[in-house]
Amino acid sequence: MKKISFIFVALTAITLNGFSQNDGAKARWKSKEIIIDGNNHEWAKPLDLKDDASGLLYAICNDNQYLYLTFSCSDEMKMRKMMSAGWSVELSSKEKGRKFDAEIKFPEVKKMALGITPGGRPVKKIDPNVIIKFYLSEVSGANISGFQSKKEQIKINDTNPNANQINIALGADSIQNLVYEIAIPLKELLAENSFQFNELITLSMAVNALERPSLGGGPSDAGRSGGEMSEMGGGRSGGGRSGGGRGGSGGSRPGGFIPGDGSNSSGNNSGGLFERVSFKQKFMLTKN
Repeated sequence: MKKISFIFVALTAITLNGFSQNDGAKARWKSKEIIIDGNNHEWAKPLDLKDDASGLLYAICNDNQYLYLTFSCSDEMKMRKMMSAGWSVELSSKEKGRKFDAEIKFPEVKKMALGITPGGRPVKKIDPNVIIKFYLSEVSGANISGFQSKKEQIKINDTNPNANQINIALGADSIQNLVYEIAIPLKELLAENSFQFNELITLSMAVNALERPSLGGGPSDAGRSGGEMSEMGGGRSGGGRSGGGRGGSGGSRPGGFIPGDGSNSSGNNSGGLFERVSFKQKFMLTKN
């Protein structure tokens, strides 16, 4: 009897583990129009998926023509890391006859790392809209690969997007969260009308590691970096537009993080600033 009970408990544990977040999810059906503008107010809240290491809340949605993704982050240090080091989103499927592997890479802007004290805190809290405005002034678009159109770059926050191409917007929502919204035509992943809506798709997301600065910086350096960061919205961009998805270095020192264990005393775990963070989420599209 004890042996049977042990087997039952073991099988129950295996079954529960089989339904963990990363093993599968169902995309939400688009119930109303989604405008790709960097403000995800159209999305049902709370966003139903989360990754603690990257600090991202995210959701997946689709209709018969598009796959929609939104990512949101409210942790300022992790926000800065994403834009300072660069990050990527990959979509892949291994289904027989319906394989694809496509990626969107958001470029780094190393100056986004400015303004961190030796203790690992921002010198001065900055409005995310200012950070985003500065980031967009330094990049010309996201690099893409593996899509049916064979394009290599797509503009971010395109004011006149083509309805039949990938559309990406970056902004901040009403509670000052960093927001990315992405709309991908399904025909960019597979030839038109090839989806059967039973494909198991893997979403892979990675935030690159920040480059650990060399020793020698002190509190005065950190304060000076913070000053440069605080003037981002005031016309001082430190070298101008880098273009082509390259992070600009301009006349400022690249990065303002002080070497350490990456922890801070504000209660948030900001470890991993100098480590690459990644996760995978498997999902299936919803059929109307």
